[in-house]
Amino acid sequence: MNISQESNGDLTAIIHINLQEADYIDAVNKQLSEYKKKANMPGFRPGMVPLGMIKKMYGNSVMIDEVNKSLSEALNNYIIENKINVLGNPIPNTEKTTNVDFAKNKDFDFFFDIGLAPEFEVKLNKDIKVTNYAIKIDDKELDNAVEDVKVRFGEDENPEVSEEGDSLQGKFIELDADGNEVEGGVQNDGFLKIDDVKLKTVQKKLIGLKIGDSITLNLMKAIKDEPKVAALLNRHEEGDEKLNAEYKFDVAKVVRTHIAELGEELYKKVFPSREIKTEEEFRAALSEDLQNHFQRDTDRQFLGDTIKELLKIADIKLPDEFLRRWLLESNEGKISAEQIDTQYDSYARTFRWQLLEGELLKEHREAMEVKEEEVRAKVAGYFQSMGGAAEMTPQIEGIIDQVLSNGEEKQKIFNDIQDEKLIKLFKENVTPKKKSVTKEKFIEIAQQID
Repeated sequence: MNISQESNGDLTAIIHINLQEADYIDAVNKQLSEYKKKANMPGFRPGMVPLGMIKKMYGNSVMIDEVNKSLSEALNNYIIENKINVLGNPIPNTEKTTNVDFAKNKDFDFFFDIGLAPEFEVKLNKDIKVTNYAIKIDDKELDNAVEDVKVRFGEDENPEVSEEGDSLQGKFIELDADGNEVEGGVQNDGFLKIDDVKLKTVQKKLIGLKIGDSITLNLMKAIKDEPKVAALLNRHEEGDEKLNAEYKFDVAKVVRTHIAELGEELYKKVFPSREIKTEEEFRAALSEDLQNHFQRDTDRQFLGDTIKELLKIADIKLPDEFLRRWLLESNEGKISAEQIDTQYDSYARTFRWQLLEGELLKEHREAMEVKEEEVRAKVAGYFQSMGGAAEMTPQIEGIIDQVLSNGEEKQKIFNDIQDEKLIKLFKENVTPKKKSVTKEKFIEIAQQID
């Protein structure tokens, strides 16, 4: 067997494998001998079918299998032994691989296109400056938080008749153009706040309702807020036409919330571990709580912005045409060439980040690697944050095992820990530039797509 590599571009090459009969014939003969032992044909005792007949029946297919096995093994070993850093996987070069006739030929020439990872260098240092946003908690934001707390810790009652400011528990039932219930249509139990209804004519109809009453309404026209309507109907598919349908709403319960009064009793409920005596102290505690709430979002923005800056500095080149081909062939018809062209920038960013991450690992492996015990500790932390036992018990260990047996859930936890490690690593090794912005401005920044 002869294997060689020839460059045919800045980041692409062709691997040529000359496979000779001696490279695979022993495996073919061994496999045919196994077939002979197991063959059961009329006129022959088990295992006594002539080898020539076995070869005639199975020789070609066995040869193809063993050639493919030898080829795959040789290709993988060559890449590993020569420490070739490839992107994606090798792709058969159909233009150069010709005259493969397994019935006539014994020796074969195969050619594979490969994409090569580029060489680059990137080092974390304090000369790299990245904006680190902090959300300003203004008086309006704080006032809203206070009102929200008063509602959340308020007491509910269920009056017979609805009034302005009440909420209605009930069932939404989809109607057709004639006002009849749609067979197999949308039906969902929901909690409708009268104050969420923006259309005054509909809001007036919701006042004065009692248990058993019904009202017909178009939720999108009445509420004018797609996420709220989607939540009411439990329909979250983008562009769902059912959100704009007519619905009958059957009232099951009227809910009236009496908001809690500011005072030490409320302060203790909201912050049970703190001694808060005055409204000023309460607002300060709420402000701190809101800052912590937004910290996760601002940290993730910092992470994304740092990665973006590092990619810009590294200026990583890719074998784009090869990667487009590889994406098309590896997805086996699940995605079209047009779709790949549309989404390629996103794929390319992923490839570049994977390469950059690998480069960072060379110097910061200890700070970046996520260990199994850290994943378990993260799950255990969920119990402690919910007031669970501080010490592990066999029962809690069993629950953790069950959570981590879900591969998708385990990967999500792993990714969260990895993000936390990267945020810490970046904050310690680049220069975060603190910038205070309003919540609205931050949302605008976070929604920007580069």
